[in-house]
This record gives sequence, structure tokens and C-alpha cells, in this order.
Amino acid sequence: MANKEYTLNFTGDVMLGRLIDQLYPTHVSSPNDERHVRGFQRNYTAESPWGTALPLLAAEGDLNFINLETSITTHPVPWPDKAFNYRMHPANAIPILSAANIDFACLANNHTLDFGTEGLVETVWTLKQHSAVHATAGRGDYYRVAFAGAGETTEEAFAPAILELPRKSQRNDSMTYGNRPSTLSAENLDSVTPKHLIHIYAASDHPYAWRDIPTFHFVDYSAKAREHLKRLIWKHSPPPLETRSTESSPALKIFSFHWGPNYSWHPAPEIRQMAHFLIFECGIDIVHGHSSHHVQGIECPAPGKLIIYGCGDFVDDYAVNKEYRNDLGALYRVIVQEQQEGGAHLLQHLAGGDGDHDWVVDTISRLTGELMGSECWEIGGSSLLTWFSLSTASIS
Repeated sequence: MANKEYTLNFTGDVMLGRLIDQLYPTHVSSPNDERHVRGFQRNYTAESPWGTALPLLAAEGDLNFINLETSITTHPVPWPDKAFNYRMHPANAIPILSAANIDFACLANNHTLDFGTEGLVETVWTLKQHSAVHATAGRGDYYRVAFAGAGETTEEAFAPAILELPRKSQRNDSMTYGNRPSTLSAENLDSVTPKHLIHIYAASDHPYAWRDIPTFHFVDYSAKAREHLKRLIWKHSPPPLETRSTESSPALKIFSFHWGPNYSWHPAPEIRQMAHFLIFECGIDIVHGHSSHHVQGIECPAPGKLIIYGCGDFVDDYAVNKEYRNDLGALYRVIVQEQQEGGAHLLQHLAGGDGDHDWVVDTISRLTGELMGSECWEIGGSSLLTWFSLSTASIS
């Protein structure tokens, strides 16, 4: 019998505030933004922000990872002297995130604290409430949105989020997407399908003004920062040579990093060096990079290792840059397989020949070639063997 395969979906910036938030009946007060969207409100649902990517996330993604580039708060006081301050109403976050089965939200970015530490605390509470809501909505405790990179305490901000693969809701065929109940109790799930633990860390290299906020994981490119990261990762996920594999040992380690400037085709040398440091000295398997607002290249520096330097924008209301095409999103799909080597394929969600699809694929292929000297689609593997495929989607 073929070994089980799982699909991990990685996206870039998901900014659900400002005009998007105004599309819902309950929203934060912003009369200027509300004026622009009044005619669209009646037809906009919790599923709408995800566009044609919704089936890939909600039905085909075993785990879904995003960078949540907004605060979730009604706190009205913005961070001073900042050009853009984003927030969305907490009442909208839960339906939108659950519509796409989002499992992990990176909170290490330059908008998490847009409404101060009060806004961050409400953001964290909202994500925790998301878990509690689903615990009483027919899914038992089988669905939650984990987060890392910021929190109520320093420990919470720095510690990895821990997910299980497969989701508890997928641990056997009788389990479910949606709201149909399981035929098995939670304590019996482990005997049906083996679980693999996934550790996800998160940090941001900007804004510099937030570097001393203890509940925000700011990381620069200094030797001190590297030592901090290495110590942190090995504390929670010890090197395999130092510990025997146990039920608490992660099968995959992921680092979600908000780094670099907007609108730059190539990652800076210090970013590439940091990515390689995370892979080769900290044991990270997948680097989930974002911040550029457009797609960048990927790199496969070793078998079973993947660096996505810039996932690009995925959901937002930003002005369109015609050169960098930040209006086109990519869904990076990493296939993991239990102890069996696999090949790679390019998964096309928009039909081949579609101009937007071709632009995204060609751009990532070109930038990847410039990084590695060749296109990189195949990835070897270890305990969970992986390969990479790409899907483009129409998003709003």
C-alpha cells in the first residue's frame, strides 16, 4: 500500500483589514473606507477573500500556512508615525480563517502591532477564541489556528506553534471536513492513524522601532541573533543526534520569516545567509519567507530542504504595481510523504496558457534559476519526504 501523502499550503501576506474588513456588516469604524465599498457589501461572504484558491485550501490542504498581515482589534489608537495601520474586526476573523481551514498564522510582521500592544493582545485572544469556537461547533478539539512570532508573553512570542499532521479531524476516513461529527473519540484517534508533529517558528526583521517589544519576535542578522535562534530552536526541537526520536520529536521544522524590503526581485545576501543558517545549523526543513509583496525565487539547498524567499501577496487591497504584479498570488504546495521517495510536478490551477498563470510560473522559474543556476522543483526527503509544486489562483 502506498504511503500517505499530505499537502502543506504556504501563502504570503493575508491582509484582511481596511477595505476588506469594510465589506462585512460588522467592521471597525472607518467612514472613508466604508464609502468605497458600500455597493459590494451585500454579495461578500466569509469565503470571498480566498477566490478560486478556496478549494485548494479548504478541501485539499492538509495544513495551511499564512502570514496574517493585520491586527484583529477594535482598539482605536494606531501606532504613532506609521504610514499604514491595518486592523480588522474580531467578528470577521473567525469566519474568514475557518472558511479556508487556516491552521497557522504568522504574527511576526510589520502590522501585528499597528494598534499597539492592546491590539496585539486582542489579536491573540481572537485566534485563541477561534479554537474555542470550533471546540463547541461540532469539530470537537480537532481544529484551531496556531500562531507564532508575537503573543501575550515573550515565551509565547518566541516558542514554536505545534501542529499535528494529519489534522486530528483527518485522522481516519470517518473524520470530517466541515461540521459532521467523528465516529471516534479523541482518545482513540492515535491508534487509527500515526501523527507527525510540526514545529513552526516565526520572526521578523522589521520594523526596527519594535525591536525592544518583548512580545514581538524581532530578529536582525547579527551573530547574537543567530545564536539566539539556534539556542531557541534546539531548545524546543533538539538535534536528532542528541536525542532519540520520541512522540514529542517534530517530523518537520518550519520557520516563517517576514524579511526584506517591498518590491525587490532578489533576496539580499544577508537573507540568503540567514536562510542557509536556519537550514544547515538549526535543522529547519522549510523556510516560509514573505514581505516582498510579490513572488521571489525558491531554493532547494539540500535534499528535503526548501526555502521560499518571498511568497508574495495573497489577499489584500493594495495598489497594484504593474512591474512586480503584486495582484497575482501563488499557493506554494509542499507534498510530504511518509517514508517513500517521490517526484515533483507543477500543479496548474489556472489553465496553462492563461497569461497571469504563465507570468507567475515563468517569474518564479526565472528567479529560482538565478538563485540556483537551474529550476528547482524536486526535493528529496527524510522522515517525511517532500516535493514541491506550485498553484496560482485568482484572489480578491
